[in-house]
Amino acid sequence: MNTLFFIGNGFDLNIGMKTSYPDFYNYYHTTDSRTPAIKKLKEDISKNLENWSDLELALGAYTGKLKSVEEFDELFEDIGEKLSDYLLQEENNSDFSKINIKRMFDNLSFPEDSLPRADTNKIAEFKKKWINDNWEVQIITFNYTTSLEQIFGDNQNHLRIGAQHGHEIYLQGLHHIHGYAKDRMVMGVNDSSQIKNTAFQKDINIIEALVKDSCNEALKHTINHNCKELVMKANLICIFGSSLGETDNIWWKLIGDQLKRDCHLIIFIKGKEISPRIAYKKARTERVLRESFLEKLKISEEEKNEIADKITIALNTKMFDIIKK
Repeated sequence: MNTLFFIGNGFDLNIGMKTSYPDFYNYYHTTDSRTPAIKKLKEDISKNLENWSDLELALGAYTGKLKSVEEFDELFEDIGEKLSDYLLQEENNSDFSKINIKRMFDNLSFPEDSLPRADTNKIAEFKKKWINDNWEVQIITFNYTTSLEQIFGDNQNHLRIGAQHGHEIYLQGLHHIHGYAKDRMVMGVNDSSQIKNTAFQKDINIIEALVKDSCNEALKHTINHNCKELVMKANLICIFGSSLGETDNIWWKLIGDQLKRDCHLIIFIKGKEISPRIAYKKARTERVLRESFLEKLKISEEEKNEIADKITIALNTKMFDIIKK
């Protein structure tokens, strides 16, 4: 039984880290603007905060205002370096001893326990297919922070986190697909169509910096290939703390392909709280979110119908509610 987690920034926010883009922008505006171009970038962010709610997508759009690779490098390196500095500062200020490690392990081993009863039963029944197999958990994180390493300790490979049906459950790997704040930080868009500057769309110097998969290829570390293989081997995929943004479309499409096989998906999403008096709206919201994810897969209506029941939307659950009380 292979369970694969995709972890986004919502995880760090969930444990009290101030890692949202607005938090970073507040810091970025206090840093020195070495050049007029950097100052102009900060002014654009201040005037158009809504447009900059997704930093990576906004960077792709901002290229439409740039005229040279040199100007791009100047801005891209400045905002990247300042983001790295900010995240490292936030890590140093965080107290990871407050994490309930047992609850963390339980959530990784049995994510279905955070769901409503009917969904819990559906996933638990599905997992029985592997009752006689080894059970392994892998994590792919989109985050640059080492919050997960701080929680797990030095060994994230073959770490026992639980047991099921007489089998041990092990965390077998933690993979930083976008690198770390200190090393190989990949920040950008999904593909060249998200780069507004049409000249940049064909410039390999820009593509290797700004298109995530191309950047990973240029770095030659093969982590992106290993992560793609993990998706293709997964029986249960869980997404937590991600906005399911357009700049990671490559991963949503890979997950969609895997759902055509013997695989289920749970998407954990934080949203507006729904009053118990109008609980029927929860089902409506879940349906909208499911259909929104299916649209990202760029597949036929027939294929959508075939995999829709394999997608569970988990809205406002206690998943990774792991701060010690």
